[in-house]
Amino acid sequence: MKLKILGIETSSPLFSLCVTDDETLIYEVIKNREMDAKTRDAEFFLEAQKIFRTFGGEIKVIVVSIGPGMFTSLRIGLSLAKALAFTHDIPIVAVNTLDIIGIPLSFLQTPVLAAINAYHQELYAAQYRNGERILDYMLTTATELNGLIQEQTLVVGSGVDLFKKVYPSGNAKFELIEGGFNIPLASNAVRLALPRISAKEYDNPETIEPFYIKKTDAERNYNKTHGT
Repeated sequence: MKLKILGIETSSPLFSLCVTDDETLIYEVIKNREMDAKTRDAEFFLEAQKIFRTFGGEIKVIVVSIGPGMFTSLRIGLSLAKALAFTHDIPIVAVNTLDIIGIPLSFLQTPVLAAINAYHQELYAAQYRNGERILDYMLTTATELNGLIQEQTLVVGSGVDLFKKVYPSGNAKFELIEGGFNIPLASNAVRLALPRISAKEYDNPETIEPFYIKKTDAERNYNKTHGT
């Protein structure tokens, strides 16, 4: 019997919400969050309300992207997932955003580097081959990755733009992939979560937290001020 699954992805300047029948996508909305701060989150929750008015009673699992990515945006997506899980007793599967970007392309012969712009000239990154992660999640730079990675690698994700700035004439080691592959989508998060859903390997909504890797700007400023 097929399950209707709600996917939530809010790690980037875009948010996406989807509903699937197992792996069959039946609805997805993708919108840009770069708008007035007072209205952008309202629109996200409005879209979520529309989905629950249409599919609410049928949704049996929630899949949510937990980062790394934009701090506040991740908390908003996870807050919605937790609220729905507790209110309607729906299990949750949490998925790493780098996996959402990197694993779908990692069936290719060339290894794949998922890279997300972490700002301040930094990147969230992980490397994949044959559907598996072969380098741990890290906070790094394009220059550090050039020294760490020894073979030709495909680079996907919003971090591609930073690679272009650091290597304006190109770098033979990195093949930059642009376009739709750079966007972490809710539908891709659901596809990645399907094996865990089939095995009923759910996460505890009480303990799920965003996967930040680095400290927020507020935490950094606090540490500088207090010498920690």
